Amino acid sequence: MSLMMVDYKAKAKPNETSISMARRTLYAVLGFMALICFALFISLRTAPTTASMPIPLQQPVDAEVHTTSTEWLAAVDDDPLPHQAAQSTEDEAAEKETGVWQNVTVQRADTLSRIFHRLGLSTKPVRNLITTNASAKHLDNLKPGQILKIRSIDHQVAELSLTLSAGHTLEAHKTDAGFEVQEKIIPLEKRLAFGKGEIRDSLFSSGKRVGLDQNLLAQLVEIFGWNIDFALDLKPHDTFRVLYEEKCLDGARIKTGAILAAEIVNRGKPYQAVRYTDRSGHTRYFSPDGYGMHQAFLRTPVNFTRISSHFGLRNHPILHKMRQHQGVDYAAPHGAPVQATADGKVVFVGSRGGYGKAIELQHGARYSTFYAHLSRLPGNLRAGSAVKQGQVIGFVGRTGLATNPHLHYEFRVDGIHRNPLTVSLPRKSPIADSQKPQFIAHAKKMIKLLNMHEYKISVAAGDYPLHE
Repeated sequence: MSLMMVDYKAKAKPNETSISMARRTLYAVLGFMALICFALFISLRTAPTTASMPIPLQQPVDAEVHTTSTEWLAAVDDDPLPHQAAQSTEDEAAEKETGVWQNVTVQRADTLSRIFHRLGLSTKPVRNLITTNASAKHLDNLKPGQILKIRSIDHQVAELSLTLSAGHTLEAHKTDAGFEVQEKIIPLEKRLAFGKGEIRDSLFSSGKRVGLDQNLLAQLVEIFGWNIDFALDLKPHDTFRVLYEEKCLDGARIKTGAILAAEIVNRGKPYQAVRYTDRSGHTRYFSPDGYGMHQAFLRTPVNFTRISSHFGLRNHPILHKMRQHQGVDYAAPHGAPVQATADGKVVFVGSRGGYGKAIELQHGARYSTFYAHLSRLPGNLRAGSAVKQGQVIGFVGRTGLATNPHLHYEFRVDGIHRNPLTVSLPRKSPIADSQKPQFIAHAKKMIKLLNMHEYKISVAAGDYPLHE
C-alpha cells in the first residue's frame, strides 16, 4: 500500500510542472496583447480627423481623390457660386445708385437733427431746406407717432416723406437745384354710419357704450342743448339715434365727421334734427318742419354744479320767511362766467338791494332776463349797450343776500315771471320760403335713413346727397 502511494506521487510531478508553464505562457501572451491594444488606442486619439484636414476645392484631372457629399458641401458652403457673387455685386451697385429707404417712427422730443444723427446722415442739406422753404415747416415741428421715410445715398438724404395725417403727406425730393417740396393729399372716402342707444346715466357714458366718440357726443349736445338740459332733463330709458359721416382711407375709418340727422326721445317727447346747407353755403341744423334748432334763448346762462333753489314758494335762507322765489338759483364756482341767454339790450346794470350786483336785459318787446348776486360786472356794459347771445355779462359771486356763490336767474314774458326751467322758449325764424321745398325733400330723405336702423350704411357718391 505504501509503495503504491509513493509511485502515484512520483507520477504526478511532471503533470503539475507542464500546467504551470502553460499558465505562464498564457499570461505573457495576454499581457503582450494588452500592450498592443493600449498602443493602438493612444495612436487613434492623437491621429488627425478627416473633418479637420483641408480639402482642395479644385482637384487635378488625373487626381484620384474621393470625398463624400457631406465633405464636399461643407467645403464649398463658404464660397459663393459664380452667379451668386455676380448677383450680390449687382445688388450692391443698384443700392449705391438708388439709395436705401429707412422708416422712422417719431418719438417724444425727437427732432430732424436727432433722427439724422441716429441714422448717420448729414443734416446740412435738409437744415437749409427748413430755413429757406416755408412748405417744409412741418419738418421743424415733428410730432410723436408720425412716420418719417428717408432715402439716402452715401449718407446723404436724397428723398424723404413725412406723414402728417391719414392721407396727408409732405414729400421732399433732391434735385440738382436743391430740394423740391410738395404736400400730397388723398381725399378721404365718406360713408354713412348709424348708431343708437339708451340713456342709463349720462349721455357721454351711454354714447360711448354704443361706439359714439367724443366728437359725435359733443355735436349732439350742441344740436339739442337748446331744447334739452342734459344735466337735468335726461332720464333713464331716454333714447338717441344718430346718422353721421365716417371718413375712411382704404376702407378703414380714420375719424367721424358731421352728424347728418339725429333724434333724442326725452321723457317720451321726440326731438329730431337734420343738417342742411343753404344756397349761400351756410350750414345749420333744423327740425324736420324747417325751424332752426338753435333757439332764440339758451336754456341756462351758466355752467352750474347743481340747482340750489327752484322757482316757487320757499323759506328764504337768510330772512327765514316764506317768500315766492321768482327765479332759479344755480350753484357754481365763484368767478364762473355768466352768459346772456339771448341777443338783447342792457336796461339795468349795477347794485340792486338784496340782489347785490345785477344786470337786466331786454329781448325784443315781450321778453326780459335778470341775473343777480354777481361778483363783478364787465366795465364796458352800460344801460343801452347791445349784447349778443352767449356774451359774458358777469361772473358768479355772493353779493347781496346770499349764503354761497350762485347765480340767481329770472325769465319774464310780458313782465310776468316764468319758471326758466319749463318755459316754452321762442323759436328762431324758419328756413326761407324759397328754400323750403328743397329742404323738406332733403329732410325726408335723411329721416328715412335714420329710420332704417342699420348699423352702417355705405352709399355710392350721389345716391344720398349729404347736403343740397
